[in-house]
Amino acid sequence: MFDKRKDTMMELATDRLPLAGYPLFETRDLDAARHAVAQVYCDHRLERLGTGRIHARQNRLQGRRLSINTIRYGAAASIVPGALGSFYLFQFPLRGSADIRCGEAGYRIGGGTSGILNPDDPIEMEWSADCAQLMVQIDRDAMDAAARDHCDMASGAQVTFSGPADLTHGAGLRLAELLRFLVAQADGARSLIGAEDLVGAQIEQALLLALIEAHPHQFEIARPAAAAAPRTVRRAEAFIDAHLSEPITLEEIAAASGIGPRALQEAFRLHRGTSPMQFLRDRRLERADAALRTGDPDVTVTDIAMTWGFFHLGRFSEHYRRRYGCTPVETLRRAL
Repeated sequence: MFDKRKDTMMELATDRLPLAGYPLFETRDLDAARHAVAQVYCDHRLERLGTGRIHARQNRLQGRRLSINTIRYGAAASIVPGALGSFYLFQFPLRGSADIRCGEAGYRIGGGTSGILNPDDPIEMEWSADCAQLMVQIDRDAMDAAARDHCDMASGAQVTFSGPADLTHGAGLRLAELLRFLVAQADGARSLIGAEDLVGAQIEQALLLALIEAHPHQFEIARPAAAAAPRTVRRAEAFIDAHLSEPITLEEIAAASGIGPRALQEAFRLHRGTSPMQFLRDRRLERADAALRTGDPDVTVTDIAMTWGFFHLGRFSEHYRRRYGCTPVETLRRAL
């Protein structure tokens, strides 16, 4: 699909619709297809274009704040949902193409490009007859929280996406590789999203940030706030220590401290020389180090990393090496 590049989505772009183990519906009836899609997305108008025969199917892998979907109609189709309302919708054609009208913007996706539909923009789409799409449906509050926690978006603001994204290089390619990995794991009966644990929550967070990073967007940046008193910082630290094994966000830490997220970030910078999320990571590294030093022969580095929220083992090893001057494997070997 991607000309002269390693196609990280190629194994998904086959006649077989990925996520076959998570079927939502399959039908040859246009009204039945519209009704089934509306149950998980929103009410919309669906019309067949041309003389092709409808053979619609959707597979859906449900997470906590997002879902990964694959869908096709089997014939050219016009889809008019209006405003989505409660969610953003990432779309990436595995085959074929789609013409998108999102608010005032119009563009085509396919052949290595994707797009994200905004919740409040009126939407119109036309899918080609051979179009099969990978979609990520994201709760709008979850997307906006990710932008506030990690991108300095102002409180009360909203991310607005515009135009298509190229998934053949840079941030787009990293997003494509992450999606391919998550779909491949699910197809192998090892779903990594939706689990009620720290790892599952952080994987969903990583996917949200990859979506933001890969697609053109805009939002209001938070203004710097005055530094908070050290007591506020200590409240935040106490909250972090009490919830190290849980998927906590900057918003939750700030609420426990009694000030806003931006003010808390500034307070940590002034009084601790770091950020709240970096402080959280360092605390988790300390717990991981303590576990490694126990020398339990039944526990692996992978077990310890995932227990404390480090689902990317390469990054865990790098953070650990920078902090302790050796790798986690070396620490565990010495302990054993």
